[in-house]
Amino acid sequence: MDATRYEKLTDHEAAGRKYFIDHWLSETLIVSSGDYHFADLNGLIALEPDDTVVGLITFAIHGNAMAIVSLNSVRGGRGIGKRLLALAENRARMIGLTKMDVSVMNDNLQALGFFQRQGYRLTKIIRGSIDIARQRKPEIPFIGADDIPLHDEVLMSKLLVQPK
Repeated sequence: MDATRYEKLTDHEAAGRKYFIDHWLSETLIVSSGDYHFADLNGLIALEPDDTVVGLITFAIHGNAMAIVSLNSVRGGRGIGKRLLALAENRARMIGLTKMDVSVMNDNLQALGFFQRQGYRLTKIIRGSIDIARQRKPEIPFIGADDIPLHDEVLMSKLLVQPK
């Protein structure tokens, strides 16, 4: 049985901020849709019984869509990321949103597969967007996972079916 619990990010903001910085190298994430500062994001956090953070999803609202800004899990294969995403999608439906958006860096083959398995479709490739973001955030590495050069964003979307 999975003892992980999922709570509002604001309930554990300090732990969430540290986790975000550990994964994104600062309190700001820059993608083609904008600069996202941790303090301005909503989110959900996954905690072990001892309050160890094992997952985090952050999101922002843009019109009729919820944009997933970050989704990380440190315990692969346990369904933590999938559960955080499902909770975010349910929250989006409850407030009447009709679409989910996410931006994935071109090296993140694992995330591309994960989101497609959750029903997300490829919508656009923004060539050079990471190169532009790197000018404002030099911490962004030039080489990513599997020695793949980081240059582009892959945008993905999922239409949400509203409950009847």
